[in-house]
Amino acid sequence: MTDATTHSAPRSQRLALLYDTALAVGLLIVVWAGMWVPDMLRDSGRRVPPGVAPLFEHQASTPLFAFALVALCILPLALRRRYPIGVLVGVSAAIVLYQFLHFPPSLAIAGALLALYTAASLIDRRKLALIAVPCVVAIVWSALPDWGNAVFWADLIRNTALFAVAAAIGDATRNRRAYVEEVEQRAAEAERTREDEARRRVDDERLRIARELHDVTAHSLSIVAVQSGVALHVLDTDPEAARNALTAIRETSRDSLQELRGMLGVLRSSGDAAVGAPLAPTPGLARLDDLVRPLRDAGLRVEIAGLPLPAPLPAIVDASAYRIVQEALTNVLRHAGSASVRVQLDLSEDALRIEVSDDGSGSPVRAEAEGHGIAGMRERALALGGTFAAGPRPDGGWSVGAVLPIASRSV
Repeated sequence: MTDATTHSAPRSQRLALLYDTALAVGLLIVVWAGMWVPDMLRDSGRRVPPGVAPLFEHQASTPLFAFALVALCILPLALRRRYPIGVLVGVSAAIVLYQFLHFPPSLAIAGALLALYTAASLIDRRKLALIAVPCVVAIVWSALPDWGNAVFWADLIRNTALFAVAAAIGDATRNRRAYVEEVEQRAAEAERTREDEARRRVDDERLRIARELHDVTAHSLSIVAVQSGVALHVLDTDPEAARNALTAIRETSRDSLQELRGMLGVLRSSGDAAVGAPLAPTPGLARLDDLVRPLRDAGLRVEIAGLPLPAPLPAIVDASAYRIVQEALTNVLRHAGSASVRVQLDLSEDALRIEVSDDGSGSPVRAEAEGHGIAGMRERALALGGTFAAGPRPDGGWSVGAVLPIASRSV
């Protein structure tokens, strides 16, 4: 597209130059014909027709210098788009000189009108006024008859009106061109904005899916890893304990597969179609008992305080709170060993405060081992306009805290 645009610009300029050259040559031929026809009719002895006589009838033959001077009034129009100011000044000077030398009347003034129109269509009004007003005044004044002539005021009004109309049409053309360019620029900017917004939404959705997959798989696989280790350790000495561990692995795997199926169903569905709807309900704090049960079976001592909440939560806050607690408990299971952990939930009028603290290892190595877990919890809290903090406790262990703002609830 860049190469095509690069090649199209010089081509359009060449076409414009070719068009302006043809226009200048054609206009010059018309003006020359208007000067030559009266001479030809008079030299042949024929009477100039009454309709043409007032425009072209004169006493002497038109000298060749007059034809050359008219060419200077018309031919520069071939460069009117490239040098609008220079062409206007040059054409005006040539016309003033033509009229000052009292050559026979001609249509050379058409060159000045076209040059004025072009300048008005390409430059701003202030700059145009500074250049065009002296040129127009000189042309009009040099064409006026004597003060006492009966047609003095008529010629003044007529010529002034012609130049005013040419300037007005040129200014309207410039405004129209600017309006079209602005509309095209806004359309292009809107298209770029739509593309950027689409890319941003894709990135946000990709990040959201990555968080959900991480939360589901990290939690379930951590439980599976711990329970499988227990089952392997007591397989020969305590078959019942091994059976319980394998049962916990089966239940955890089944629940995780159900969540994954629901997530894939949402991804496969189009729009709000019911086909592919989630197979499992949206996780929330009401399901914390189901979340904690396999953790307790894996040897983690979990205490939950603050449930049930005194008021319902918005769905997005409820789901985000559940995922934060889930990830925090998963990290405890993975990195703190057989620790005791307390989940504290406090709901106020404007926010839900979550604190998950344990008495396990709180070393800096654990912070590095958290991987994407802390980043995912922080992203969830910040996406709701809340705050998040995680780090070792002064008296040992690890603490995760989040504050999730709550939008105004309907009464």
